[in-house]
Amino acid sequence: MDEEAEFNLAQVERSLLKRSLSWIDLVMILGGIVLIYLLLAYGTYRIMEWWPHERALMYINAFMTQLSFVLLIWALKVIRKWEWADLGWRAMSLKKIMSKILGLYAITWLINISYALVLVKYGLNPSSTDVYAKLLGQATWYTLVLNLLLAGVLAPLVEETLFRGIIFGGLKAYFGKWTAAVLSAAIFSGLHLQIYGFFPRFILGIALVYLYDKYKSLYPSIALHALNNIVATLLAASLSI
Repeated sequence: MDEEAEFNLAQVERSLLKRSLSWIDLVMILGGIVLIYLLLAYGTYRIMEWWPHERALMYINAFMTQLSFVLLIWALKVIRKWEWADLGWRAMSLKKIMSKILGLYAITWLINISYALVLVKYGLNPSSTDVYAKLLGQATWYTLVLNLLLAGVLAPLVEETLFRGIIFGGLKAYFGKWTAAVLSAAIFSGLHLQIYGFFPRFILGIALVYLYDKYKSLYPSIALHALNNIVATLLAASLSI
């Protein structure tokens, strides 16, 4: 990294120090996320009683979750009078760091494979009722398009803003970088409500935090998040054919 780039990152770091979330802000954000999950789960369950189209309702739930996250982000931005740059949206070129993104991606996949082998060795398998398995396992062309839009585009854009730009950024001011990285990655993984996938998603969360904190931009973490989800979606679709 050249001196000019280091100087620019230092300026961004100083500007981020001026941005802070109170404990009330953080509790409201986390409470809002939990409330979104609970309300959408309850609403989906009630609708299913008279409109029993499980797959369609899962997609509606997934897209509504991302939309609700967008509204939560927008509300915080308006209340705190922040710019998008304050949330991590700072333009940067990915060409020079693409090798690092690919390297981190390879590491996370090696960990995923090792973890899967351990599960198989001890006779543990993901639940057949897992929502993500049901969504990503659809092989029709239109479900594949929906899966790529949801997992490969919407989730990286929205979740990186929320979990890295807001939650990690807020926790970092109180706990420091490393503790905030662990806490935010645990929250990110835990809120996916998938027991078997907690550990590999936690590792992915750590890698995403590393990229965001190192480059002070969401662009690298969005790129890694999108790459991970797109490959997983395509693999799941090919295996279900």
